[in-house]
Amino acid sequence: MLPALQIAMSQPFFESMDALDKPTRKAAREAIEKVQAGNPSVHVHKLQGAPFVSFEVGGNTFRVVAKREDDVLFLCHVGTHKEAYDWAERNKAVQVGKYLRIVRTELVTESVSANEAPSSGVVQIAGPLSAITDDVFARIDVSPRAAALLRTVPDDDALMDVAGILPSARGEALLSIALGDADLDTIVAEYTKRLESGAKSTLADAVKSDANAAHVWLASPDDESVRKALEGGIAAWRVFLHPSQRRLVRVDAKGALKIGGGPGTGKTVVALHRARWLAEHAFASDARPILVTTFNSTLARQLEPMLDELCSDVPDVRKRVVVLSTTRVAQELLKVAKRPNHLITDCDDAWNAALEHDAAGRGRRFYESERMNVLARHGAWTADAYLGVARTGRTNRLDRAARAEVWKVLAAFDDALAKAGGGDDIALARNATAVVTSEKSAPYAAIVCDEAQDFGAADLRMLAALASDPARGAIRDNALTLAGDAYQRLYRAPVPLSACGIDVRGRARNLRLNYRTTEGIRRAAVAVVDGTTPTDADETDAATLDGYRSLRRGAPPEERTFATAADEAAWIAELAKAKDAGMLLVLARTNDYLDALKALLVARGAAPRMLGANDLPKDTDALVLTTLHRAKGLEAPRVLIAGRQLIPLKYTGGGDPADRAAWDAKENAALYVGITRARDWCGISSLAT
Repeated sequence: MLPALQIAMSQPFFESMDALDKPTRKAAREAIEKVQAGNPSVHVHKLQGAPFVSFEVGGNTFRVVAKREDDVLFLCHVGTHKEAYDWAERNKAVQVGKYLRIVRTELVTESVSANEAPSSGVVQIAGPLSAITDDVFARIDVSPRAAALLRTVPDDDALMDVAGILPSARGEALLSIALGDADLDTIVAEYTKRLESGAKSTLADAVKSDANAAHVWLASPDDESVRKALEGGIAAWRVFLHPSQRRLVRVDAKGALKIGGGPGTGKTVVALHRARWLAEHAFASDARPILVTTFNSTLARQLEPMLDELCSDVPDVRKRVVVLSTTRVAQELLKVAKRPNHLITDCDDAWNAALEHDAAGRGRRFYESERMNVLARHGAWTADAYLGVARTGRTNRLDRAARAEVWKVLAAFDDALAKAGGGDDIALARNATAVVTSEKSAPYAAIVCDEAQDFGAADLRMLAALASDPARGAIRDNALTLAGDAYQRLYRAPVPLSACGIDVRGRARNLRLNYRTTEGIRRAAVAVVDGTTPTDADETDAATLDGYRSLRRGAPPEERTFATAADEAAWIAELAKAKDAGMLLVLARTNDYLDALKALLVARGAAPRMLGANDLPKDTDALVLTTLHRAKGLEAPRVLIAGRQLIPLKYTGGGDPADRAAWDAKENAALYVGITRARDWCGISSLAT
C-alpha cells in the first residue's frame, strides 16, 4: 500500500464534476477514495510541462488534475484525458500565504463580437483594491506610488498573481484586505508577526485555513457528506461558508440583525447556518423551535432540503428548526388562538361589496394602494388611526372628510373578508399580531427571515411582535435575523424596518462576494439598478452593492434582436440542443409571452417545461420556461431573458401617482433578478419594435 493522502477539493473541481454524467461521477468518487486510502491500483503521477499531478478515472478515459505537496492532494479538475491536459495548460494553483486559488494562466478578454453592440449601461470594472486608501496601504508598508498601481489590478485572479510575486507576508495581507476576511487591525497584527518570523504556509496549512472555506473542501475519509457531494456535484457546496459569512452566522446581536448583499452572495446559506447556530448555541436551553420564514410557500419548500443537508449530522437540531411562509405562520398563530385563519386569495367578491360604498368613484386600484401603503404601513386599522395618520409618500391629498369616505370602503372590504371566514395575507398577519401582542408570549425562540425585502409591513410587525420582549418593548437578543436585498424587491410595498418596530442600527452587515454568476453577468445586472436607491430604503440598503463583485471571470450577456417571435424561438431551440451545457432557464415578463413562445418551441421539436405556480425545476429538465417574478430563488447554468422589449411592462394606471415610481422600480428589479439567476451564461433577446 502507498501512503494515504489528505484530499482537498476545489470549487472548480466540483464544477467540472457537475459536467459529468452520474456513472462517471461515481467512478471519479471511487478513484478518489482509492487514492485517499493509498490503494496502489490508482497511480498519481506528475504531468509534463504543467505544475500538476494526475490520476486516471474509469480506465484512463477521464483524469483528475491535482496539486500535490507532501501528503496533501488538492483536486482541481476532472475531464476527459485530452480536456484535462488542456485545462492543466491553461490554469494554475496559486498559493499566497494562507490563500489558495486556481487562476487562469492565459489572458481572457471579455468583449462582445464585432457585429454585436455592447450591453447598454455596463459599469466600469472596480478592482478588488480600487477603494483602498493610502493610509491603509501604508500600514502594510506599501508606498502611495505602489498603491496607485495596485488599485488598477482588475480582478481577483490578477491580484493573486501580483500578491504571489510580493514578499509572502505583504501579499497575504493584500489579499486579506481585498477579500475582507478580517478587520484591519487583525490583518496588520498578523502581517507584522509573519514579517518578523519569516514563517511560510504549506499547502496543508492553506487547505485547512478558514480563508479558503468558500473555495476548498477538506475531505475526511469517514465523512458521508463527501460521498454525497461527489455524487451530487456542486449543489452540495451550498452549505459552505466563507469566513465573512461565518462571522455573520455567529454574531451575538443585541437586538435584530440584518444581513444584506447582492444576488449570489450567499444570504440564504448564511440565514440557514444562523438558524442552526441559534438552535445549537444562543437558544440551546430554550425548548421552543427556531422559525425560518420567507414570503411564499414555494420558497419555503426550497429551504427544506437545504436545511436537511446542513443539519444531516445533527438530526435533533434539525427537528428544532421549522420552515413556514409568513402567511402560514399567521395562520398557525390564529388557529391556536381559535380565530378565523382561512387565506382568501380571490378577493374580487370582497372588493365588489366594498366598492358599493365608493361614492367618489376612485376605483379599486386606489383603495388597494391606500390599504397597503397607508393602513398596513402604519398599522392604522381603526377609523381614528386612519383619520390621523400621515399618508407618507402619497401624492393625492385627502382632507378629513375625504378620508372618512375612503375609510367606509376600506372597512367594508375587511368586513367582507371576515364574513368569508378569514382574510388576505395582510389581514391574517394583522390579526395574528394582535393575538401575539395580547398574549405577550411567542411560540418561537428566534426567527430567521429569508428574502426579507419582499415582506409586507403587516408581516414585519407580526415577526417583530414574535421576537419582542413584552417587558422591554424591544426585540430580544438574537431573536430576529433578516436576510435580503432591497434591490431585489418584486412584490410587497416598500417599507423601512424602523417603521415596523425593527431597529437594526449598528447591526446591519453586507456580504460582498458573488459565488453564483460570472463577473461579466454581474456587471450587466448591476447596470440595471446602478445609480438608484431602493424606495423607502433603510439606511443600510443603499450600501448593498458597495464592493459587490464576483469570484469568477466571464463574458457579459449575449444580446440578440430578432425581427419576429419565430426567429427568437429558433435561436432558443438551437441553444436548448447544446449537450452538456446544463439547463437552459428561459424567463419572460408575462405568462402570455411564455405561452406563445412554448408553442413556437414545440413546433421546432423542443420539449420545454413550463413551471406552474408551485413547481420547482428538476435535475433532468433541459429547457424550463417561467416568468421573471417566478424565478426568484432559482438559478441555472444558462439563463435567457426572452422578450426584453416588454421590460418595463407598461404601467396600468390607477392608484396614487406615487405608485408609478414603485412600479418602475419593481420592473427594474425583475430584470436585475432575472439576469442574476445565471451561473455561467446569460442571453437577452428582444423583438424589433
